[in-house]
Amino acid sequence: MEPRSLTQREQAVLVALLAVDFAGVENLRRQAPEARVVGVCGCGCPSVDFQQDLGRGMTIQVDAGVRDGSDGLFLYTVEDARRGELLGGIEWVGAEDEHPDEFPPPELLDVRPA
Repeated sequence: MEPRSLTQREQAVLVALLAVDFAGVENLRRQAPEARVVGVCGCGCPSVDFQQDLGRGMTIQVDAGVRDGSDGLFLYTVEDARRGELLGGIEWVGAEDEHPDEFPPPELLDVRPA
């Protein structure tokens, strides 16, 4: 896919996920304004990738549960040999049969460091 800007909802969720404190969060907050979506999940859920074919592995930094539900999402990072820890993406974790086409509003998320 052609890289694109984050939607308003994706941006709002990213800001909410980066509002909690954890080791390295300041670096990730500096990256957030430049984040671009370079990939999406093929199942139709709202998961987005900010990096493509870069880095090694995935480190979950922040978990968020959807209030009054069993769905959630997490923010992950990837490690790049030259640039260090980078925003990797936001992954939807759905327990329901149906997936939403966008993330829930940030005010419905219970956000905590992983």
